[in-house]
Amino acid sequence: MGGTSLAASVALAGEPTSNVYQPLVDEIVGGRRNIFLTGRAGTGKTTLLRQLIFNSLDKAIVLAPTGLAAVNVGGQTIHSFFNFPPRLLDGGDARKIRNQRVVKAIETMVIDEVSMVRADMMQAIDNSLRLNRGNRQPFGGVRMILSGDLHQLPPVVGSDVEHILQESYGGAWFFKAPGFQAGQFRLAALKRIFRQEDAAFIRILNGLRNGRLALEDVEILRTRVSDRSPADASQTHVVLTPNNAAAWRINQQRLAELPGQPRNYTASLEGNFEPKAFPTEEVLELKQGARVMMIRNDPSGRWVNGSLGVVQGLGESDVYVKIAGESHRVSQQAWEKFRYEFDAGAKSVSRSVVGSFKQLPLRLAYASTIHKSQGMTLDKVYLDFDRGMFAHGQAYVAFSRCRSLEGLELSRELRPRDVIIDRSAFDFGKLDPVSDSEHFLLADMPKPELELKG
Repeated sequence: MGGTSLAASVALAGEPTSNVYQPLVDEIVGGRRNIFLTGRAGTGKTTLLRQLIFNSLDKAIVLAPTGLAAVNVGGQTIHSFFNFPPRLLDGGDARKIRNQRVVKAIETMVIDEVSMVRADMMQAIDNSLRLNRGNRQPFGGVRMILSGDLHQLPPVVGSDVEHILQESYGGAWFFKAPGFQAGQFRLAALKRIFRQEDAAFIRILNGLRNGRLALEDVEILRTRVSDRSPADASQTHVVLTPNNAAAWRINQQRLAELPGQPRNYTASLEGNFEPKAFPTEEVLELKQGARVMMIRNDPSGRWVNGSLGVVQGLGESDVYVKIAGESHRVSQQAWEKFRYEFDAGAKSVSRSVVGSFKQLPLRLAYASTIHKSQGMTLDKVYLDFDRGMFAHGQAYVAFSRCRSLEGLELSRELRPRDVIIDRSAFDFGKLDPVSDSEHFLLADMPKPELELKG
């Protein structure tokens, strides 16, 4: 599978970023500071990040902590790029790597979903870049642009390594790494919320985000409690649940209730593309009349990621879906897995496709896990608490998918234990504001004196 230049191969997927962020884009593109781009749900982080990648930076690479995140952002996983082992990382894991010429050629490294990156991995990235570039500056002199929301996707920390991370770094979050602290990062926090307009709902979401709900907001949420079961609610709303099996059961039940024969659509796989990175089912079972969710922006603008539709026709390889009153022919699209390489002729970094997954860009949409709803905007949401939330920020993610309070139903009253907050997510010290406008904040992050232990 061939290689392409990075500038030509990164396409801006999705609607243009609002011009309220243009001064921020100019600041980031025109500067050399390391950047941590963050913001609340619905502020346009993903679109802005894609714009930054698109506008950049010929000598830039894009990495992510998981296979699916890497596919979605058009980059490579951190583990595969640096050849890190899948375990707790230490100083010995920074070693000379095969693609050393790529590392020496890059000027900027973008890491998406950085909230999932642990302190040990961030430190290993810093160590590896210094070693392979022969440069003692933080991150070997590479400019770092990190993007993610500390309130939505926490790092995965097993009980066997939690105490080690605490003793070695003071916690698991990426900003605890000495390399990050030495990098003199500037925080770019987006403020403008595009998803919701209702002031009361925005206030409630902020309360869920910070783990502090006012009594009046608790009372407002009580009015959203439904007497319907999740299965009944799935007739009109998208059911969001923390339980993968519960979402699967509802989707299969609704599909079975539809008349007619189902048709299966099987994905085409090429090269190296592991199942964990599949953006939708390898075998999609559909019927006419099935409610589906689009999982990728349409290049022609006919739908966006999260648009709901109803299957109207089943072709041999295509389907016809009615979205917002209009019928569209939906064909298979390819998701590609990349690897960065050094183009000796051009003396620059290029991307090579090492695997692809080609499938219809949709999935059944009667129910979804909260995790899979990341980044989506939904008009009608039924939140099934099931056995309760189990991860930091999970309730905030679920509630913030919905556009309005009127479109929200709850399976029961919200309980304090549903709002799980890791207070250490806010523990990166006092910020030094540089520019604070209505739409975004620019602030220098602190540089605590912290030495790596052990």
